[in-house]
Amino acid sequence: MLVVAGVPTFAQESGNPVVDGDTYVESTRIEFTRVTPELEAIMQKDRQSEPQNTSVPRFALRSTNNKFIFAIGGHINPILGYDLGNDLYEQDGAGLSFVTSQIPVPAVKGAKSDFFINPLNTQIDFQIVGFGGTANAITAYIKIGTNNNDPHIKLKRAYISYRGFTAGQVQTLMQDGDAVQPPTIDPQGPSGEIGTTVYELNYRSPSYNGFRWGAAVSKPSYYSSNGIYLGHDHPTYRGEQVVSVSNVSQAAPDVPAFVEYGRDGNRVRLSAMLRCFKYRDVVNDRLRYILGYGVALTGNLQPCDAVKFYYQAAYGKGIGAYIQDIAGMPLSFIPSDNEIGHMQASPMMGINFGFTFKLSKKWSINIMGSEARIWKVRNYSTATADSPNYKYGLYAAGNVFYDITPYLQWGMEYVWGRRMTWDKGGANDSRIQTQIKFTI
Repeated sequence: MLVVAGVPTFAQESGNPVVDGDTYVESTRIEFTRVTPELEAIMQKDRQSEPQNTSVPRFALRSTNNKFIFAIGGHINPILGYDLGNDLYEQDGAGLSFVTSQIPVPAVKGAKSDFFINPLNTQIDFQIVGFGGTANAITAYIKIGTNNNDPHIKLKRAYISYRGFTAGQVQTLMQDGDAVQPPTIDPQGPSGEIGTTVYELNYRSPSYNGFRWGAAVSKPSYYSSNGIYLGHDHPTYRGEQVVSVSNVSQAAPDVPAFVEYGRDGNRVRLSAMLRCFKYRDVVNDRLRYILGYGVALTGNLQPCDAVKFYYQAAYGKGIGAYIQDIAGMPLSFIPSDNEIGHMQASPMMGINFGFTFKLSKKWSINIMGSEARIWKVRNYSTATADSPNYKYGLYAAGNVFYDITPYLQWGMEYVWGRRMTWDKGGANDSRIQTQIKFTI
């Protein structure tokens, strides 16, 4: 039976099983319906929790016994804004995303402000659930969308989940999606946030009286210094190729894991990651390995329904691919100044904090701050004019949201950021922006 908005339009009667030869066939109804709290709980169970995620769709196609559920959701989100103090919007790798590591240092004369309108923070997701509401529920999820400044459609998520296992293109298990930040208009979010898209197989356990754990294996993504030695202790090797990374296949996955405890809106999670980086020592003509690691303490505090706090403190060596402001920089693994032909993992950190205050069912306020920082990479950060001269990045934001209807949200936000370099000083940028977001 197909039901649209509660009105039956096509029917296959259900009730007692019908006999088809010697086989009993249990007939059922198919309906197009508004998503009820029961349906929302089934669909939310295996949807990844992450910032900027699309909420569960408002309508779904389902069988009345929930053995089949299909839903299409997404949002259209035009953003209008103005940069003050710098022209971050026009920088490659930034644009609509407020990426503090891309703030020009020093600010360019005549380019210290910029007005923009951008409708490209748009996405659509598809979710299919089989055997919904049972222990054998299986979910297939795909999300596609534009990439903030590029109108071409890109695959953003694609995974299958079954009995706690998830495989596909997901947000890293190292990220605590419920704790890293309050909601923002800025698609990027805080500079020190742990978060990146990976190809991963992970497992998240059920909750045992508030206790959960999870572990994963991920396809590694490394950004190295490309083997150019620039250490002061061995000047005769300056500029010479002493290690090789590009011709070496990585043999070990990244391995993140977490344990957490939460109840009544309060949570605390301890996460850790181990990485193994393989490279060739050209000086001694042999393969070498180096370990990277990361640890993070994250969670939420919710003293009452109207107030929620978020926090994350992460530190590690060689985990630049997982820290938003440092991701993509060739600074996670660099040649060692003490041993020619050897490499070392760079120390780095990312910290975030923030809170949400719900003034009413329709109004909410969010405030947050963040820092990303990397140490012991000065020689490689300042090697050439094109290298990422980056020491640390600061990020702060405050916004207000008003839910006009369940489908339509208005927001206003102020974002401030600072990029500090090793030898050129620093520069700031501020952004005022507003959105109108339609969610289906």
